[in-house]
Amino acid sequence: MDLVVLSEVRWSYFRTRKQFLLSRFPERWRVFYAQPPAAGTDDPWRARREGRVTYFTVPFLKPGTTQPLYNRLMRAGAARATVERCAESWLRLMLARLGVEPRPVVLASNIYCPGALSRLPRKLLFYDFNDSPLQFAGVPAWAPDYWRRTRDQVDAFFVVSEYYRRELSAQTRRPVILLGNGVEVDHFQAPRAVPPELASLPRPLIGYVGLLSHFLDFETLEALRQARRGGTLVLVGPGTPATDAAVRELAGREGVAVLGPRPYAEIPATMQALDVGVIPFRANDPFVQGINPNKVYQYLASGLPVVTTPVLDLEPRPPHLQFAAGPAAMRAAVERALDAPPDRAARVALARSHDWGGLASRMVEEIERRIPAAG
Repeated sequence: MDLVVLSEVRWSYFRTRKQFLLSRFPERWRVFYAQPPAAGTDDPWRARREGRVTYFTVPFLKPGTTQPLYNRLMRAGAARATVERCAESWLRLMLARLGVEPRPVVLASNIYCPGALSRLPRKLLFYDFNDSPLQFAGVPAWAPDYWRRTRDQVDAFFVVSEYYRRELSAQTRRPVILLGNGVEVDHFQAPRAVPPELASLPRPLIGYVGLLSHFLDFETLEALRQARRGGTLVLVGPGTPATDAAVRELAGREGVAVLGPRPYAEIPATMQALDVGVIPFRANDPFVQGINPNKVYQYLASGLPVVTTPVLDLEPRPPHLQFAAGPAAMRAAVERALDAPPDRAARVALARSHDWGGLASRMVEEIERRIPAAG
């Protein structure tokens, strides 16, 4: 059986939900992953393979790029239509070259190819709703129409959180399947040496590991800096234009270390070196209310106490997992976590039920049980 994935994220980008799930599909499935191009990267215009996943670049329409001229051109419907036609032609050519069956199952998370989707022969179309496609900085005014046109073609949705399950259920009569995020427990719980750049920092280490996105609450980060007890507030992860200036300003203050991105293989060592893992997002942002972040489970599997913006899909388990909606609450929760006796085993146990293997098996089951009715 063949699965064609139309993604908004490159396969070789830092490890995301898609790689964790798709790389665990059983041998009876062939996975073909179509990704958008990215400036300054080694785009696989010729297909490459990793395990059972074959991935390749398609010149999909893109919103909010770093190219101002492209962004201005894409304001015109005719220009977008031209890009979409080129992308569709290239996609069909690649699928034919790769010998994809005439009617594959399709899994989409890219909303910017609704015309190609409408003309692509398929058994079923699933959509993986990990993030709202409208939540990102720089999303253009024409994006909501692309979401609507994509949404209305979907046969069933996978959603990452209960918040999004409720939201999508109000927009469609199609099945909405809750399939949360997860963690590679064994990868994160295996003991690692403390990285040198963390070993030299004053403790305790209060750390955030992840994309430095516009979701971050910098007032809360300042409160955590003040609560560090002579230690260090540590930020690890790739930056974004939306927060670069604020991160630079924060990095100039006493007791802050901004260490930049780390490869996935090094993230367990980074997390294990921390004393508390935090997710200090803006709690009142409606898009934040829909998240179910991998970081919660990765922190727990690394043996860390976690303090995060509330997650609707989880119950707090203090002192191992605490929720906090604002600077004062997060500061108080971090102080409780620092004072609590360590219990690494209890935290790993909380993460284990969210292992990616079980989530991938459930996704496959949900897809396969619908295929016979599709004909």
